[in-house]
Amino acid sequence: MRVRRSPASLRLLVLLLCSMLAAAVLTQVAPAAHAAELPGTIQDGGYIISDAEFFNAASMNEAQIQKFLDGKVSSCSAGATCLKTFRGEMASQPRDAYCAAVSGQADATVARMVSRAAKACGINPKVILVMMQKEQGLVTATKPTSWNYEHAMGQDCPDETGCSTAAAGFWNQVYLGARQLQMYTKNPTVYDYQAGRYNVVQWAPSATCGSSAVYIKNQATANLYNYTPYRANVAALAAGWGSGDSCSAYGNRNFYNFYVTWFAPSAVPAGSVPAEVPACTVPVMADISTRYNTATVNVTSVNLRIAPSPLCKTGIQTLTKGMKVTVVGAYGAWSRVKAAGQTAWVLSTYLKMEAAAATVGCAQPGSVQPAAGVAVVAAATVNVRQAPSTNCSTGVTSLKRGQKFTRTGTAGAWWRIVVQGKTMWAHSDYLTVTGGDPSFKDVPTTAPFYDEVTWLAASKVTTGYTDGTFRPRNSVTREAMAAFLYRLEGSPAFTPPRKSPFKDVPTTAKFYKQVAWLAASKITTGYPDGTFRPRNQITREAMSALLYRMEGKPSFRAPAKSPFKDLPTSATFYREVTWLASTGVTTGYSDRTFRPRNSVTREATAAFLYRLEE
Repeated sequence: MRVRRSPASLRLLVLLLCSMLAAAVLTQVAPAAHAAELPGTIQDGGYIISDAEFFNAASMNEAQIQKFLDGKVSSCSAGATCLKTFRGEMASQPRDAYCAAVSGQADATVARMVSRAAKACGINPKVILVMMQKEQGLVTATKPTSWNYEHAMGQDCPDETGCSTAAAGFWNQVYLGARQLQMYTKNPTVYDYQAGRYNVVQWAPSATCGSSAVYIKNQATANLYNYTPYRANVAALAAGWGSGDSCSAYGNRNFYNFYVTWFAPSAVPAGSVPAEVPACTVPVMADISTRYNTATVNVTSVNLRIAPSPLCKTGIQTLTKGMKVTVVGAYGAWSRVKAAGQTAWVLSTYLKMEAAAATVGCAQPGSVQPAAGVAVVAAATVNVRQAPSTNCSTGVTSLKRGQKFTRTGTAGAWWRIVVQGKTMWAHSDYLTVTGGDPSFKDVPTTAPFYDEVTWLAASKVTTGYTDGTFRPRNSVTREAMAAFLYRLEGSPAFTPPRKSPFKDVPTTAKFYKQVAWLAASKITTGYPDGTFRPRNQITREAMSALLYRMEGKPSFRAPAKSPFKDLPTSATFYREVTWLASTGVTTGYSDRTFRPRNSVTREATAAFLYRLEE
């Protein structure tokens, strides 16, 4: 049962104005909620309010509710009836599976109606008050309309048709709204959003905005999503009380903002907007939809931002019409792209995506991006198949929510996963990933090799340093390269010899096993004098040789003319370097040099190994 839809634009404008007014008015009388009952942030979407707080029907009595309402509006507009003075019929309600019986009254105050509904249905009266505010701005409205009262909690009131006959009217809204929250609670498996599992939640009413997988931690939060089934994106959160972008939704954000402001101000730093995050907050990788495409800027100019929010003004660069970018992800209205030497964000509407090559039958994609992490099914079911296309009907198998599989690659919006030892494909919109988003404090999301470095970490090829850094610009030593390659191969079973193959690598050396494996695998022979020189920085040409040998010395005819002006055909590692270039693992520098004797940085190593695995 879906009882709510996104507010229409006019209602949203009214609500935002009421929001800004309400933020300045602090409660004087309502008992405060404990800060622990409200999280300090709702950015991950999975926890908005505790069950203990949500179902605390005794948090305020009738007199406290009335005093709270009195404190929210000093005076009503001429001829208007504010919530604090409104009276209406409170029809009696029989006891049922969700609420206790309620005795009727012909001329009841709002405080009485809220108090009776809260007690009967076991819902915190604060929740009811906040729901009325987020839906209609009623608590702080100085000139509410009859329509506002008629639709007080938005219960069974679709925007297209208005409230149903049974739900229309203030008391019906309050009572049935509270009852609906208990219906979600008593029948948790009947409704779309459930606690204790991943749930696919849209960012906004438009399906084109996409969705994210949210692990809902408790029943109260599940109730809020069933009532208003959208998650606030980082643009909505960065806006505080204001507007984000075209794929922002505000219902659950505003619930949290009002609740904390009125009833749990100690949950967040003093003076802050409760849900607000910094303007340039970047979403976690699990919230970014997998995409891979080439696109062209289709307007005169467009801003490239370091975060998917129009409020992010730091580090803006300009892309001009006709420029090509590589799309590596999507988040609501935004595309994550590689352009201008960084990984950043641009509004998707300003890009023209190149048509992806159609997959015929169960043909495998021409290019697969390496990926890591554990894929978790977030939808009720998802089909896996032998190729990344719904045109492939071979081997189709249905997976169930919560099942976990190793992710090994991506192609477009599809993930390659291992199912019972077989390589299969599933659409990423129905999955989420865990363990695939390790981060280093010195590798920002805008770094040119951010994806490659995080893949290297997720693949357990590197753990970085103990201080949480990766040190991307540091050079790689020969022994560290041995460790990288050993882990890249899956850390194969290997018993190192009791006697070292190199006179400068003792058996007690930190990376002795990895260096000895490299030698046993014929990937390295060391130097003619019997040394390995483990602490020396590895050069770009030497790394090319190691990768060529690790790939089994593939058959390759080196070109008669060098592709790099600083690499003569007589160079010791000419064959290996040109092979590396032919595979696309390296393109050299923009000035057509390869710089073979230069050392290899850690971030460049991540890029080389990432491309090698494609």
